[in-house]
Amino acid sequence: MTDDRSPVRPYMHGYDAAALKNWSPGTDRWARHFRSRVPLAPRIAPFPATQAHPDLATGPQLINLTYDYDDAFFTARKYGDAFARRLLRYWQYSDFYGSWHGLPVDGSPTDDPAHGLVNLPNPAYTDAAHRNGVRSLGCWFWPRSGDFEDYLEQRPDGSFPVADKLIEMAAYFGFDGYFINHEAETPPGQAARLRDLLRSLRERAPEGFHLQWYDTITPDGHLDYFNHLNTDNAPWLDVSDSFFANYWMTPEGVETSRATALKLGRDPYATVFHGTENEQFGFDPEYDPRLLFPPTQAARTSWALFGSHFVKELAPGHDDPDAQDEVFRRERRYWSGPHEDPTRSGRLLPHDRRTPRDRDDHRAWDGVAHHITERSVIGSFPFVTRFNTGHGRAFFLDGRRAADRDWHNASVQDVLPTWQFWTRAEGTGTEGTGAESTGAEGTGAGGTGSGGAGPERADAPLSVDFDHELAYDGGSSLLMSGPLGPAGATTVRLYKTALTVTGPERLAVTAHGTDSADLEVGLLFQDAPDAFVWLAAGSAAGWHTTTHGLDTFQGRTIAALGLRVSSRRPTRCVIRVGELALLGPEFTPPAPPEDFTVDEVLRDGESVHVFLSWRLAGHGVHHYDLLRDDDGSWLGRIYDDVYCLSLPAPTSAAVTRLRLVAVAPDGSRGAPTTAEVHWPH
Repeated sequence: MTDDRSPVRPYMHGYDAAALKNWSPGTDRWARHFRSRVPLAPRIAPFPATQAHPDLATGPQLINLTYDYDDAFFTARKYGDAFARRLLRYWQYSDFYGSWHGLPVDGSPTDDPAHGLVNLPNPAYTDAAHRNGVRSLGCWFWPRSGDFEDYLEQRPDGSFPVADKLIEMAAYFGFDGYFINHEAETPPGQAARLRDLLRSLRERAPEGFHLQWYDTITPDGHLDYFNHLNTDNAPWLDVSDSFFANYWMTPEGVETSRATALKLGRDPYATVFHGTENEQFGFDPEYDPRLLFPPTQAARTSWALFGSHFVKELAPGHDDPDAQDEVFRRERRYWSGPHEDPTRSGRLLPHDRRTPRDRDDHRAWDGVAHHITERSVIGSFPFVTRFNTGHGRAFFLDGRRAADRDWHNASVQDVLPTWQFWTRAEGTGTEGTGAESTGAEGTGAGGTGSGGAGPERADAPLSVDFDHELAYDGGSSLLMSGPLGPAGATTVRLYKTALTVTGPERLAVTAHGTDSADLEVGLLFQDAPDAFVWLAAGSAAGWHTTTHGLDTFQGRTIAALGLRVSSRRPTRCVIRVGELALLGPEFTPPAPPEDFTVDEVLRDGESVHVFLSWRLAGHGVHHYDLLRDDDGSWLGRIYDDVYCLSLPAPTSAAVTRLRLVAVAPDGSRGAPTTAEVHWPH
């Protein structure tokens, strides 16, 4: 285990006026290590027939402001040797992700750090966001130390150095805009020039760049939270794309926001995001989100979440790697609702049912899925998932245990199931996996994420969860477990898709189970969205792969993917799915990586940090795996052209050979390239 907070390892930092105006990749010492290289994936068109709630409107959007690696608030890393890290598993409900705080300026003292105006989004989160079609925003936060006048320098041609650098930095680091959190009384003249700066920023930025203004100062610089959009603060929309309307919403304020947006000729869903504050209030905010989503009317505006990280922060033992099941369970309840099934969302207690309020009572929360429709990026072949959540207790390659250490890296998280978890027990009328579906508190969606030891019934759905004990590739698999009888199968609806079959495509599923239960994979087609077509996926102990050609379905579009488990006799079922792949034409294996180089080796106490680089392939590579050449043990995975490998200082070996392998989107591997590490004494 290496020191996750070593000052020798790359860590994120903030930027003040001087750092912004003088910024360049060549002088920013860790810049190369904090780029997101994953492009923003396009999302497929809505198809209400496969939604968890078919009648839910698809227009309202969501921004999620949250920690990005909460273990090191002011020295965030891109990856590290720990499992107990909150890596968001529910990107399918968000349209924007960002932070709200700030980071110390590089080189400022650790005991009294000076914070910069701007901090970047964690690039590992940006990678995961982009794979799911979510735009990632950097953060502007004021007040800070120093004079705000320094940020407002203007050239004779009217341009602003800070604005130009913010655009340049977003392009280099690979994110999509900024959340402007300007919480300080500002002189009227400076407020006017701030508007000019933001106008310049927006006009000079590329297509797709987004600015969201947080309801703080009025156009004349007075700090005043209106908590809605009105004619007084609407001028900020002249220089931004959307408006975060703070908290403390009221029915009148929400309607004023909507009316103001419409009067300005703006779409209320694209323009206004009313906020819910979960960091302080948890599952039970004092103002009801249903003000935005009244049951008898269309949604009034879009929605902003602040502090969704509370699901980890308030969980008992939240930093204990052996206590993460409760974190995962709380996260399911937050996003999917108290039953931990998005089709059965909706609170179980009335909003004003008691005093005092209990921020840990998940029964008071509807679930995000109750109001926001699920989105998907699965619109073309190939689509491959190993159900890799982006962290693990070990690492697996082709079913082989290739590393025995805890790790986290959201950058290599797979596109996770659209619905977590939509389960049904066929033929029994029993549905859902949450605690309330059995009437026993503490028997939530199971696997390694189940919380209690409630009674198991053979006529209830199998528990479904991510399992971190055994995986096929990465750190996790999908586990279906529980008693199973011949009276009914369990179906699990997993992914929303729009995959048009042209003829040569194939479906492959790799599973690990027993010969006492049968696994099938289901295809739901747009032209028949009420009935799955089931294809056998084998029944055997150990990892095995079943493949089907899809030529029979030529011309049809797959709208959803699912799994079904059944048994001809009563049994205790434990089936893990390690890979689900819909494949098109085979990829040519990637070429060996070029220019694989050991750039530097730095010792820090008992740890050694090896800085590696290579030439990033322009196409045909999904990620790179880094391994020891002598025994094939796994050391790291990334889609980038740099990596900082941190290891305990060796006690004997003077030289270690490393192997770098490029992996195609369909999982095929190219020939390796090697480099040697000469260890310092």
